[in-house]
Amino acid sequence: MKIIILTAFLAVAAALEVGTQTGTTPPAVPCPDSLCKGRADGNYEYYYYSRYNPHYFLQCSNGLAYCQACWPLSLEFSEPCNQCLYNRKDECVTTQPWEPATTFECPDKCPARGPHFSGNIEDDHNPHQYVACFHGQTVGCIACPRGLQFNEKWNACLYQGKYKTEPESPPKH
Repeated sequence: MKIIILTAFLAVAAALEVGTQTGTTPPAVPCPDSLCKGRADGNYEYYYYSRYNPHYFLQCSNGLAYCQACWPLSLEFSEPCNQCLYNRKDECVTTQPWEPATTFECPDKCPARGPHFSGNIEDDHNPHQYVACFHGQTVGCIACPRGLQFNEKWNACLYQGKYKTEPESPPKH
């Protein structure tokens, strides 16, 4: 009996040592609902039996625990930023609160890509949104965060439709 308990403990300890692994699915970590006892809904640093793992975070929702991996696992969760960063002590990537934008017009562009196409398409009339497709059907339009434009090649909302970070303005003379 003691050997089984020790083996289980070592397996848990090994799971907590994840660092820079890559692959399609991050390894699971222990995630009992007791981790959320007394906590408000939100995201928290992941501790299990006083062991901290920066590559995971705890999401509490209505007293239920959901342990999530940063991806890739080389990233670390920053509780103050509420996001995974290269180093948890880095500055927050997003300093502005996210506000959803409302879209009212959504072109039916997906059937033209064929019955097997699933993905996102640029909206030629509104660069601040994209058309979501699933099996050749238009599912809807999704707005980019304020100030960003969709780039179909990169499948991402970017500054001016081409930059990952906001370009610096040239000095004014």
